[in-house]
Amino acid sequence: MTHAAPALLAWTAVALVGAGSATAQGYAVYEHGTCAMGRAGTGVAAPCRDGSAMFYNPAGLVGRRGIDLTVGITAIEAFGGFINDTTGLKTDLANPLIPVPHLFLRYGLNERMAAGIGVFVPYGLGTEWPLTFEGRFAGYDNDLRSIYIQPTFAYEIASGVRVGAGLDVIRSKVQLTQRIDLFEQETNVLGLGTIVLGQLGIPRNTEVAEARLESAYATAVAGHVGVQVRLSPRISFGARYLTQATIDYAATVDFTQIPTGIILPDGTIFGVPGPLPLDTVVAGLMADGERLSTQGATTSLPMPAQLVAGFAVKLRDDLMAMADYQLIRWSVFDTLRLEFATGGEKVLAENYRDTHAARGGLEWNAAARSTVRLGYLWHTAAAPDLTVTPLLPEGQRHEVTVGYGFQATDAFRVDAAYQYIRQEDRRGRMREPLAGEPPTADLNAGIYQFRAHLFGLTFHLAF
Repeated sequence: MTHAAPALLAWTAVALVGAGSATAQGYAVYEHGTCAMGRAGTGVAAPCRDGSAMFYNPAGLVGRRGIDLTVGITAIEAFGGFINDTTGLKTDLANPLIPVPHLFLRYGLNERMAAGIGVFVPYGLGTEWPLTFEGRFAGYDNDLRSIYIQPTFAYEIASGVRVGAGLDVIRSKVQLTQRIDLFEQETNVLGLGTIVLGQLGIPRNTEVAEARLESAYATAVAGHVGVQVRLSPRISFGARYLTQATIDYAATVDFTQIPTGIILPDGTIFGVPGPLPLDTVVAGLMADGERLSTQGATTSLPMPAQLVAGFAVKLRDDLMAMADYQLIRWSVFDTLRLEFATGGEKVLAENYRDTHAARGGLEWNAAARSTVRLGYLWHTAAAPDLTVTPLLPEGQRHEVTVGYGFQATDAFRVDAAYQYIRQEDRRGRMREPLAGEPPTADLNAGIYQFRAHLFGLTFHLAF
């Protein structure tokens, strides 16, 4: 057997990072503060008056003295599935509730200078499919975590002109579990050369092993800068830029054999006379140093740059409207290079596209201690048609939000928000291409559907 099984596993593990997330474009996440979440993530020109400005615009940290702590969580309930073209049957996602935490600590030295540190997850995903789904051979239990730790400094350089910057230390890891289909694997047999085992009569969907790839935490560094300008007493402009980072992963691939019970009536094609249990052949390939033994794999992935710019307008003293434009440079995820401990290298085309988003939000101070928020956002898809896979396929989305903030005391506030995601149905594939074949849209075999409910809760305490 060739390197096809571990190569396919490692490729799919990394592909999950480009397949989509539960909440946003590509594998990006944007819900890092419930106040901002309630207004669809708008606020680059008028960040919420809490530590979440470290993400939405570092310049927004200034303007008040003292220490404040912002801590919260966004719970993501994703649902959807795949409708098979041939059978018409639908397989539903089996995702659990996914928690995405955020934590910000801010210190205002005076009205014009502030510093802080934030912890948030701007890139990540998690997907689970039932083992009855054919897509289990691409990946059925997958997880990506990219934790950003950002010390931040902000300063008002002139009246109404604020700047801020942060250094992002990134800790990231990836994990994938999938089944290996014996039908798709290659082998060398006497007199036949290298062939796909399906040519020997092995039926499709013959599970021969469970494969699990898990990397150690890798570290990288990025930068984050922002500017906020008050153009008039009622109009503000803001922009921020998060730089690209590249994560170098070192992973371990483990294989666990799954008995097939298949007996080859003529084992001479493997150099053994008479009938041959196929499980014996596979067991030999899983011995130390063999093709399906525990081994290492390495690759590099981009965490792409983000640019956001927008305006905030006070329509009345108690009502503010906000609009933001967001660009994520997903086109840097063009190819993927993989190297394996058993030898060999594989370069795969991903062909991602830059994505664009438009966000709009309203914030109404309904009473002395109560704030109501509404929002809507739309964004394009990063993945082209040829890379829509079971690893949580993403697409063009429409999202609506609603939020509420309550100032319980002068020092304590709680914010809650709800967000609904409706992704447009999208054609995609269940399986990866066979060895040597490029991915094409012709492999797409059905319709992926995706919806999600997000629930956010954040506590803000000022000292």
